[in-house]
Amino acid sequence: MKGKRVLAAGKFDILHLGHIAYLEQAKELAGEDGELIVVIALDKTILRERGAPPVFPQEQRRKIVESLKFVDRAVIGLDTNDHTIIVSEIKPDIIALGYDQYTDIDSLETHLAHSGMKTKIVRLEKREADGLCSSTLIRERIIDYYRENGTPRKKVR
Repeated sequence: MKGKRVLAAGKFDILHLGHIAYLEQAKELAGEDGELIVVIALDKTILRERGAPPVFPQEQRRKIVESLKFVDRAVIGLDTNDHTIIVSEIKPDIIALGYDQYTDIDSLETHLAHSGMKTKIVRLEKREADGLCSSTLIRERIIDYYRENGTPRKKVR
């Protein structure tokens, strides 16, 4: 069987085992000969959605994600609220949504059907991942640490 082209997307600001589980599961959908393409959120998208800038700039996040052995290519998202544009450019067989990603699936399916694309949308299951599996929890742990222990003596760059 020929592999599939799978599109996965996210912020991937502080990469953790939950991200790894999501991307590995997306790659499984692609199959042995398939391709996993990951869309990385723009810095300004993260700022708008989170109310704070990302820890790592978008190009660094793209390089980190693309360095994972099961990711074939990582691209930076487009400067638009219309997510269907990048889907039309990539032309995936499957869009892999994380269990916690909020996407208007009905709207996306309608667009795909109108554009003649036969892309399947798959909501992935939550998989167990050891350790901290939330960027929010990781940031909170860092903040708590510095509240309890003070700020570092030297600024690291």
